[in-house]
Amino acid sequence: MQEQMNRQLGQLRQTAVELGLGPALKMVRRTVLPSARRNAVDDQHLALLLSFVLQEDSNCIDVGAHRGDVLKSIVLHAPRGEHIAYEPLPHLFEYLCLEFPTVTLKQAALGEKAGVSPFAYVRSRPAYSGLRQRTPDGAEEIEAIEVVVEVLDEVLPPDHRLDLIKIDVEGAEYGVLKGGEKLLAANRPYLIFEFGVAARKYGTTAEDMYRLVDGDLGLRIFDLDGTGPYTLGTFRRTFENGSRFNFVAHI
Repeated sequence: MQEQMNRQLGQLRQTAVELGLGPALKMVRRTVLPSARRNAVDDQHLALLLSFVLQEDSNCIDVGAHRGDVLKSIVLHAPRGEHIAYEPLPHLFEYLCLEFPTVTLKQAALGEKAGVSPFAYVRSRPAYSGLRQRTPDGAEEIEAIEVVVEVLDEVLPPDHRLDLIKIDVEGAEYGVLKGGEKLLAANRPYLIFEFGVAARKYGTTAEDMYRLVDGDLGLRIFDLDGTGPYTLGTFRRTFENGSRFNFVAHI
C-alpha cells in the first residue's frame, strides 16, 4: 500500500512539473518541510557568500549544475572567469548550453574512476538523480541510463587556477573530491559541498569526508550559517542528526 502511494505521489509531482507548477511545489515544500526550509536559508547564504568571495576573474567549477541556479551567481560575480560546469542529464545539459554560452559545459559526471556508469535518472524528481539510486523502490519514477564519468585530475592539470568549486551530486561528493585531490591540494579553493544521508549509499562516512577535506586538503569546514570550523566530532554529529547538509570549506 505504501509503495503504491509513493508511486502515485511521484506521478503527481511529475505531472505538476510538466504543467509548469514546479516552482509552486517548491514553495510549498519550503513552507512545510524542515529540510526544505533549511535548504532555502542555505541558498540565501550561499548567494551572499559568492558575492563576497568571487573576484571578476575567479575561475570556478560547478559539479552537478542542474538548472544553473548557482552557476548563474558564479557568472554574475565572476564574468571574466573561466568556468566549467558538469551536468550528466541530457535535457538539463541542453538547457544549460542555451543559458550559459560562456561556460565550458560537460555532459558527464565526476568521480574517482573514469568510464561509463549506470545512472539513476529520477524523472519525477530530477534533483535526486545520481550514480546510485537514493530513493526507495516505487517512491519515484526512475529511468536507468548510462553516463560518462570523468576524473578531475585527469582532465585538468594541478596548475589550472581554481578559486571555487561547488559539488552537489546526491551523495557522490567524496568520489569527486578524491578524483580531484591533486588539483584541489594545489589550489585550495573555496569548496562548497553537500554532505548528507545520501552519502551512505556510497559507503562514505563523516570520518572519511572530514579527513579528506580537513586533513588531506587542509581546508577548514563551516556550515553556511558560518558556524565552525567543525571538529571531527561536531561534523560527525551533524551528519548523524541531519541538521546541516550544506558546507563550505576554505583555508
